[in-house]
Amino acid sequence: MSNSITIRRARVDDDFAAVAALYLTVWRTTYRGQLPAAYLASLTPQMWHPQQRWQRTVLAFNAQQQIVGVCSYGPARRQAWAGYQEIYSIYILPAYQHQGLGRRLMDAALAQLPTNAPVMIVALASNVAAIQFYQHYGFEKIAQPLVETLPVGVKLTEQVLVLNK
Repeated sequence: MSNSITIRRARVDDDFAAVAALYLTVWRTTYRGQLPAAYLASLTPQMWHPQQRWQRTVLAFNAQQQIVGVCSYGPARRQAWAGYQEIYSIYILPAYQHQGLGRRLMDAALAQLPTNAPVMIVALASNVAAIQFYQHYGFEKIAQPLVETLPVGVKLTEQVLVLNK
């Protein structure tokens, strides 16, 4: 299935409602059992605004031209990581996972970043599969996990990883 996937940089006229729906689907499946069920049930596609960073996004399309994966990137969002580039998100529909698409999306995103800047990513500490993927790719855990509280009171324990180039 991965061979029929096309990856390219996002365009301003891409279907970002489909990207937001993809985020919702992946959050609800990936974080089931890791985040409160009531919180996951309260999420809506409108909570995401992927069109705001379309210039820093790569998309994966299947043979029917449906968006099946997305990876966004850019300057690190946290002041503590100023000077770093960050992979903000990498999400793939469940039916397309474990087929090499994550690596292809990561490759495409990293190709857009400055080559001289360090790259970091933040993952939910309980998301063992994602952390293992990042480590296999060459990211290394650094520092202690961070705890962030969302406005709705949900606490997230996050692991920072840095790419070992």
